[in-house]
Amino acid sequence: MVSDRSKGEVSNVEPTVCWVVALKSEAKPIISYFELDHQSGNNIFPIYRNDKLGHSLIISGVGQINAAAATTYLASESGAPPWAAWINLGIAGSMDGEIGKLYQGVKVINPTKEKVFFPGYRFSKIVSLAEIQTLDYPTPVKKNGVLHDMEASGFIDFATRFSCNELVFSFKVVSDNSEQDMKLIDKMVVNSLIGNRLQQLDALLDKIITLSKREKQRLQIPDEVEEVFKQFHFSVTMKNQLIQRLRKWKIQFPNRSISDLVKEAKTAADVIRNIDDALTDLKFDWT
Repeated sequence: MVSDRSKGEVSNVEPTVCWVVALKSEAKPIISYFELDHQSGNNIFPIYRNDKLGHSLIISGVGQINAAAATTYLASESGAPPWAAWINLGIAGSMDGEIGKLYQGVKVINPTKEKVFFPGYRFSKIVSLAEIQTLDYPTPVKKNGVLHDMEASGFIDFATRFSCNELVFSFKVVSDNSEQDMKLIDKMVVNSLIGNRLQQLDALLDKIITLSKREKQRLQIPDEVEEVFKQFHFSVTMKNQLIQRLRKWKIQFPNRSISDLVKEAKTAADVIRNIDDALTDLKFDWT
């Protein structure tokens, strides 16, 4: 089965969604649902893609180090843009959580390294929220409302280097709790646990992709900037300053050109100064 987003003939659809999954049994439902193809070659980690949907998935293996390394490798191999959404999906242990229930990790703790992360835009209307503790070994959970996993912290630590924090997510399905021992978990159980959450994950993806599109729009360099670069000589620093000013300008004046401000300029510095003056006038116009 595949999401309706696959319909159409457009290739290389953006925004990109990058999945980092520890186990093949966790990844299989995603691979099947989004019709991801295995990428041949001497990949350090197995990679699957569907360019029509803009999905890439990597199987990291267990543990924080593997999750961090696989995240970095996928970022390099996929050419993921800075507006890509990054998702860590897998199973997790809980003390009081319902078996098979999906949670979004909104607070992720690495007790060993004393690191705390607050990843992702919160989707509390679609999915339950939880704290995740990332540990080095499978450990029974002794605190209500907390999930245990072995990858989330390492994943988030590195995924936030490639996209903004709001586009980095860790979703976990409860696989064991105080009433069901983790020793009962096998590949078929894991496959079923993840597979049963696909519709919910698809609803989350709709929201995530909307956020990604907004981030893409925010980060993209307006066409006007390229025209201004052709007219005046800008240093690297001044180019970055102009891009920042143009983004602010587009927020205030989404349908207004800066052409008049450029016509009045004789140098690159004049262009930046004119935009600053116009934005300042707006800020203090109280009439």
